[in-house]
Order: sequence, then C-alpha cells, then structure tokens
Amino acid sequence: MPFPSYTVQMIPLALGAVFSWLGLFTPRTELAFLVISSVFVVVAYLHWALVVIERFCEFLGINCLSIRPRKHREKTQ
Repeated sequence: MPFPSYTVQMIPLALGAVFSWLGLFTPRTELAFLVISSVFVVVAYLHWALVVIERFCEFLGINCLSIRPRKHREKTQ
C-alpha cells in the first residue's frame, strides 16, 4: 500500500484557505473555525490510531492491552 498523499485531515486546511481567500473570516468566525477544525483533526487522528492498533493486534492474534494469565506449572524436585 503506497503512502497516502491525501488524508481527511487536510479538509480543514483547504477550507480555511478558501474561506480566507474569499475574505469570509472575521476574528470571531476564524476562532470558531480553528476550534472546530482542531476537534475534527483530533477525532480523525484518534480514529486512525485505533484502526492501526486493531490491525496490529489482529495480525499478531492478540487482544489489545490484555495479558493472558500464566499457566501454573508444578515444580518437580
């Protein structure tokens, strides 16, 4: 799988550039846009991180953040 040259996290960047070019930002709308964009990017990143962790665990055949209990072995002397 090639490295992605586009991610969904670039949408706020493109929208901000277009809005700025069109002169649609006031100080209040720019602040609102930045807050909404930040929340969107954080949620998108967390989703991506969870997908990667799930794929690693599926490949390795393990459950995430769980430790199997040890099997008790009797000591022979």
